Amino acid sequence: MLLSVKPRPSKVQNGPTPLRGGEVSARIQAARSTLVPSELKVIDLIVADPQRVLTSSAAEVAVAAGTAESTVIRACQRIGFKGFHDVKLALARDTAVQTRADDELERSRDLGPGTPRTDIPALVLRESANAISDALQTLDVNAFAEAVGSVADAKRILVIGNGTSAAPAHDVTYRLATLGLVSSNPADAFGQHLAAHGLDERDVLIAISHTGATRETLTPAETARQNGARVVAVTSYARSALTALADHVLVAGGPELGFRQEAMTSRLAHLAVLDALFVGVALTRPKRSREFLDVMARVTAEHSL
Repeated sequence: MLLSVKPRPSKVQNGPTPLRGGEVSARIQAARSTLVPSELKVIDLIVADPQRVLTSSAAEVAVAAGTAESTVIRACQRIGFKGFHDVKLALARDTAVQTRADDELERSRDLGPGTPRTDIPALVLRESANAISDALQTLDVNAFAEAVGSVADAKRILVIGNGTSAAPAHDVTYRLATLGLVSSNPADAFGQHLAAHGLDERDVLIAISHTGATRETLTPAETARQNGARVVAVTSYARSALTALADHVLVAGGPELGFRQEAMTSRLAHLAVLDALFVGVALTRPKRSREFLDVMARVTAEHSL
């Protein structure tokens, strides 16, 4: 299937440099779906012209965005900051990092048919690294700690993910099995739904979904919740149908980059969070984890030439 490509904008000398990556960008992406139109005007201005925001007051930003000063403050709070001043401090850090990156490589250029092939690895790998780094800005560490406890104590773990989330789901299922945990990952939607019906209050379902709105993922998650199982959501957006029913919400995402869809980049951030979950569970039960990891090492050696 062909991926849609956004038209590459023509370069304008001395024009504003949009915000790409960093704490503010990550928080905006996670919360964007929860914002009302007047707040989105403020957020879009921050993304489109961060330097202007850095040198403006809240009142000046309100005029530029065509909204009220109170809306500027509220928009900053809705994306996870205390207020406008905290957004400016974070923007200063983010734009400093972005400026250094721009000196190394022209990051403002999207991937497209005209991108030199020799530039593609640096562009893609840099965005991959940014997606993983930005995950720290949106991940609720308290929710993460609670999720580790739930998974470590679970009798059974059902992991579900569809589309681009299927690979991370399969990977974490395998990793949890190496710790001696009873984990499963049915490949099809019917199998996932059926398995969810067998869960109870002693079990955990881990649902991985970029949008948090995939029907095939929501159905078994809802069933598991109705049966008393705890639900861990790994997703890119703080507010969605999935997060509404989850007990533990782990938010991490990634930007779109030309031919590379947003969900593809987010998959890397989700994998990193799931790796952290695996490590957290292993450290919660170190003796038992070490015993099973030793078994895994022996099995691996038996299958090596």
